Amino acid sequence: MKVVAVILARGGSRRLPGKNIHLLCGKPLIAYTIEAARGAATLARTIVSTDDAAIADCAAAHGAEVPFRRPAELSGDDSPSVAALAHAADWLDRDGAGADAIVLLQPTSPLRRSRHIDAAVELFRSSGVDTVTAVVPAPVHPYWCWTPDGADIRPFFSAAHMATLRAELPPALVETGAVYVVRRSLLATGSLYGERVAGYLMDAEDAIDIDTLDDLEYAELVLRRRNAQDKSVQ
Repeated sequence: MKVVAVILARGGSRRLPGKNIHLLCGKPLIAYTIEAARGAATLARTIVSTDDAAIADCAAAHGAEVPFRRPAELSGDDSPSVAALAHAADWLDRDGAGADAIVLLQPTSPLRRSRHIDAAVELFRSSGVDTVTAVVPAPVHPYWCWTPDGADIRPFFSAAHMATLRAELPPALVETGAVYVVRRSLLATGSLYGERVAGYLMDAEDAIDIDTLDDLEYAELVLRRRNAQDKSVQ
């Protein structure tokens, strides 16, 4: 099975301008994802899909392939990731390389490591599912959530669900966006999710997703602590 990583990194960002190449501990954000992909044994190659020249130059400088520019119509705030992913997969087909599965990696998950990518790909291979997506335990269980109802709020499910004891709660997971492994043929449907989806469980700190400056500052604290721990082990 040939597996190719595609890093989606468009230039626009409403909440944190220049996010994908913003410095994290002195290194561009996208560099962490490129390094993780290049260190993954399960990946045949790593391609960056971007519409932005500065991102393209930065990605190439850190060892990723940037063989094309993503069209503007696939690079807007509301452009679906699956469309940009399908565009990259189509380019691979035309290039003659192709892929059996595409690994979607987002630069906004800089603390995801090579071993996480390899483990997600191995889960995809061994399970035979259509999609693997990285997940973490839900920080708040959906049974205990509320929803607005005019000026009031009401239980998202029911009052009976709200009364469920912690020990009786069924497992609840949320996606992190850190790793997706998708069957190539699935992209033609316009969805990242096939009939069978497996969750690759990650630690919450490894799956930090950066959307704001606060997220970036928290990631820097975690990364500095991790680096200090790694040095103490050496």
